[in-house]
Amino acid sequence: MTKLDRVIERLRALPEDEQDRLAAEIQFLIDDADEPVSLLTSEQEAELLARLSAPDDYATDEEVEAFFRRLDK
Repeated sequence: MTKLDRVIERLRALPEDEQDRLAAEIQFLIDDADEPVSLLTSEQEAELLARLSAPDDYATDEEVEAFFRRLDK
């Protein structure tokens, strides 16, 4: 028995409404398998790509210390 067979066996044991819900989710995954799913908006994707392509710009130790000194006041 394959892993898929075992899963289908377990699915068949569920109530019909739960089977329908899971079947819809599986169908969604299969139908959209060729298209990447993104939870980001196009604006967020653009911002992410811009930040990833920018050179690394890290704060110096002195800048970090100054930042935290301002918080302590």
